[in-house]
Amino acid sequence: MKLVKIKRIQYANVSGFLLYNHETCVLVDAGLKHTTSQLAKALGDINRKLADIQLIILTHTHFDHAGGASQIRGETGAPIAVHRSEADFLRKGRAPFPDGTRWKGKLIVLAGRIFARRMEAYPPVEPDILIDDSLDLAPYGIPGIARHTPGHTKGSVSVLLESGEALVGDNMLGLSFKHHFPPFANDNAGVLKSWQIYIDEGMHTLMPAHGGRVKTADIKSELPDARQRYLR
Repeated sequence: MKLVKIKRIQYANVSGFLLYNHETCVLVDAGLKHTTSQLAKALGDINRKLADIQLIILTHTHFDHAGGASQIRGETGAPIAVHRSEADFLRKGRAPFPDGTRWKGKLIVLAGRIFARRMEAYPPVEPDILIDDSLDLAPYGIPGIARHTPGHTKGSVSVLLESGEALVGDNMLGLSFKHHFPPFANDNAGVLKSWQIYIDEGMHTLMPAHGGRVKTADIKSELPDARQRYLR
């Protein structure tokens, strides 16, 4: 098995990730608009440059994950992979706010939908690769797959690595002092089904875009309570 290293990129309040080894470099999530400086710095930290990126995977198409996709593809020439159901949002440069899953999230979403429509917008871009169930990353030098894991959005995608680490986008929150169930999601049942996928596929460490690493064992222990709270 090829060794894959993971480098976190901090785009303001959201993270992207670089997957890399001596052969390749793949970007997971493109951050907000005008965040290539953060990406370039992260690449410099691992002695890489923008031209080394061979693939851009978007876990979904909200403005804080896809906002920089057009610019990054323009500077790298790397193809963009996204789930088929999210492709039109990427083409339009706008994806709607998801639903809130608890009262604070519901208030934030309500305010966002009323007052912050400009926040949703970002430079549109045509996707190159449409994911249905999964995309094998071996041709890009990464032992793993990008797998459809709906929940936060209908077309949410997670990257599952053979090493047992998974990049899960916004399908969970990585704050140790809070429940890991995401504050925003269009499909609560889908989130929990995706959590079960991480468990069943043998992932031991989960890396959400907001917060730090989460042990899969913690998610497994939270599942019964989460089913009671969020499937009512």
